[in-house]
Amino acid sequence: MRVQLIGLGSIGKNLLKLISEKGSSIKATTGEKLEVVSVSDTTGTVITDGMPLTRIIQAKESGGLRTLDSFEKINAISAISDLESDLVVEITQSTKNGSPGIEHILTAFENEKDVVTANKSVLVSDIDVMEKAREMKRSLRYEATVCGGLPVFNLMDYCIKPAKIISVDGIFNATSTFVISEIEAGKSESLAKEEATRLGVAEKDQKDDLGGIDSARKGVILHRRIFGSSLKLRDAVINAKENEIAAGLRQVTEVSPEGVKVEYRNVEKGRIFSNAIGPSMLIRFNTDIFNHLTLFTDHDGPRESAATILNDILLSRKEKANQ
Repeated sequence: MRVQLIGLGSIGKNLLKLISEKGSSIKATTGEKLEVVSVSDTTGTVITDGMPLTRIIQAKESGGLRTLDSFEKINAISAISDLESDLVVEITQSTKNGSPGIEHILTAFENEKDVVTANKSVLVSDIDVMEKAREMKRSLRYEATVCGGLPVFNLMDYCIKPAKIISVDGIFNATSTFVISEIEAGKSESLAKEEATRLGVAEKDQKDDLGGIDSARKGVILHRRIFGSSLKLRDAVINAKENEIAAGLRQVTEVSPEGVKVEYRNVEKGRIFSNAIGPSMLIRFNTDIFNHLTLFTDHDGPRESAATILNDILLSRKEKANQ
């Protein structure tokens, strides 16, 4: 299976590491050989041509992709259009309007390529890429967009199909939980934020995380998927303010037929949300059969998200083979 990678931040680098580490065992257990044919970032594209993926990671972390001999100054759109592949992994950073991620995904569809993405902003934009995928008969998988390493959509697709989902709530953002946990441990807010960045729990700019935007994006994606809505990010009620974070609070997101709401709340000890400490997240489904069904992870980071993307790649291939 020939894969193109668009975006080489923390998750992208971890994905290359996992493919390098797990490629042989994946081939042994599934018969699927994963071949990363190109890697693109904002500077251009590397055509791998059998190059060890670890070399690409090393180049990115030192002088950049342009230091590699196979680097070409072609953008992601051209790489997707001109190079042969079966699937595009689009994991560029979320933006206010979803660009350039939307253009990358639509270009992949136009070139008869399936897509796996972790880019939340493309799924909450005015352009409905889920509908575009259906119209163009392409596979679009996006498990990593909501709560990283938690199998949210796979649970919905394969484990609770008979159930009606009435509502969903939870703590969808690991950065806010980590920062508040550090404050509870006695650190100042500024030191807590610095520690989150140092450990790779958060980007340097934590505004979207601490201000509720990241959680709202996840909530809107869930709302569209569960209730078949066309809800936009601007429709979400975001009462979370970055300057409100304090000990005893957690950033809670609610998804119901009425919409999406994000706010900081006091959580009682002994209640399920109080289990969220450090870089953890949880999501709770309220259904007509299973009552409250909760997924929890005590650590969510780039490696866990990368593993979810790798799983989506394999599921996309299996889905295609069964058609």
